[in-house]
Amino acid sequence: MSRDRTILTLGVALHAIFFALMLAEVEPFHTFFYLFAWWTFIPVIGAINRLKTGDSLVLGDGSRFFWMASCSVVVWLFFESWNFHLQNWLYHGIVEITWLRWLGYTVSFATVIPAVLETDLLLGNLRVGRRLTGPALNVTPRFLYACVTVGFIMMFLVVLLPDYCFPLLWVGIVFILDPVLHHYDPSASFLGQARRGDYQRLARMMLAGLVCGVLWEFWNFWSAAKWVYSIPLLNFWRVFEMPVFGFLGFMPFALEC
Repeated sequence: MSRDRTILTLGVALHAIFFALMLAEVEPFHTFFYLFAWWTFIPVIGAINRLKTGDSLVLGDGSRFFWMASCSVVVWLFFESWNFHLQNWLYHGIVEITWLRWLGYTVSFATVIPAVLETDLLLGNLRVGRRLTGPALNVTPRFLYACVTVGFIMMFLVVLLPDYCFPLLWVGIVFILDPVLHHYDPSASFLGQARRGDYQRLARMMLAGLVCGVLWEFWNFWSAAKWVYSIPLLNFWRVFEMPVFGFLGFMPFALEC
């Protein structure tokens, strides 16, 4: 427990120091503040979780954390490949040295899944969404096939009509992957949980996505190396660099984690 308290205290202190150095435009903290922010925040919430329950997804099991971080890089590269077609966000202020730029990308992308899952665990420990139940969903094989079909139709529409259907990218993957997960492990899938009338994890993951989304955009706003958005139809009312309606996309994205 003393180790977790040390991690918590050190993480908060370093985060404050890095923020001050960023404001003073001291390098590399000015350019890469986003990375310093996340890699101090993730251990902090991990330490909070361990202090509450003794368990954390990012502390105590190096192989599990490495696996999550590696999957995170692969998953976000998948969305980056879609962005070549959509051009919904562009990077500004990135370093010109190729190896350093890609190191920055990799370290940045590695934070996504650990951040979302550890935040979900924290919300669960805080009993957020506890006892959130509703009507049981009738999940039949035909229903699962229909979900997958709808998911592929959504992805096709993103390709066919990107200016109008780009939000479907963040939803379509859920329609495809969750039925597949239900096939192999029904209890772990959102559909399997909805089949029991249990919507706690669904709501909690969406809230975790929104929390992380706000932090992504807040810390990105302060970094010299950052992304900026160019979203068709909805490119207005910005909060940090994100058009306000864009924050809705973080909720279904979290379900893909």
